[in-house]
Amino acid sequence: MPNILKERLKVLRDRLYTVKGPHGSFTIWTPRKDNKFAAEFFNAHQLSKTSSHVLTSQNPLYFVLLRQWLQTCDNEHQCDSVERSWPTRVVFVGPPDSKLELWETKSKESRLAGTGGYLALSHRWGGPTDDDKKKFCTTSENYECRKSGFLESDLPKTFRDAVQVTRELGIQYLWIDALCIIQSISGEDSKDWEDEAPLMALVFNSAYCTLAASSAMNWEEGFLPPRHIRYDKGRTTFRKPRYVCRGPVPPQNFEHDADASPLQKRAWVLQERALSRRTLHFTANYTYFECGDGVRCQNLVKLQR
Repeated sequence: MPNILKERLKVLRDRLYTVKGPHGSFTIWTPRKDNKFAAEFFNAHQLSKTSSHVLTSQNPLYFVLLRQWLQTCDNEHQCDSVERSWPTRVVFVGPPDSKLELWETKSKESRLAGTGGYLALSHRWGGPTDDDKKKFCTTSENYECRKSGFLESDLPKTFRDAVQVTRELGIQYLWIDALCIIQSISGEDSKDWEDEAPLMALVFNSAYCTLAASSAMNWEEGFLPPRHIRYDKGRTTFRKPRYVCRGPVPPQNFEHDADASPLQKRAWVLQERALSRRTLHFTANYTYFECGDGVRCQNLVKLQR
């Protein structure tokens, strides 16, 4: 096992408080209201009840929250202190409604220098057919065309959601295995996969953040759920500020939502999660942000061990 993977596995293990019982081990996370973060979130963006009655994927406040999670981590933690390297290829997402481009990073070094890095997508393929792979994946046949530019609308929903999140977070570059590694179909030359597979550890370890499509069984489902959530600011009986997230969702349960999600049944995920410095988990109930400081939930709760 590579040393870097051993180190990151230890970091992931140390994040968890594991209790051993007669029926096995389980992890305890203690939910606590993070009033300091919530106050900054509310005060900075003047949240109101009427501003967030829209679907998650259309709600600007939802993406404000994701950006603030990352900004807080950038400013207050040491999670992103590692020196990054670039994968062999990334997808340049550009502004909305523009074409995507597959970039060979070695030939774009001057443009990539000093940028905010790239996001990496962790997802389930879901057993696509050869026809699906020819349609959505990068292959030897469409490689040059993808370097020239291709349409977001030609991608499956999970990939389109990843492009949207990347743009909303203000990042220009995205790594998806199916797009950034030339895929072999029906016995075609697999040399590129053989070259790139050993580099997976560096891809996830060097990413600015990993997007985990936790709830998606395959790349057609997408991971931005159609939830209606709003944030309210009020006061307790002692006149102290109280910040509340409201919506038709159950209480947060990171173990169920993230650790037991469909994505975790994918063999590669242990490496991808362990090596990632920060991860946004897009689950069926909530979005969670996991970093070395702990786990934050979309309902403004911080989970601590």
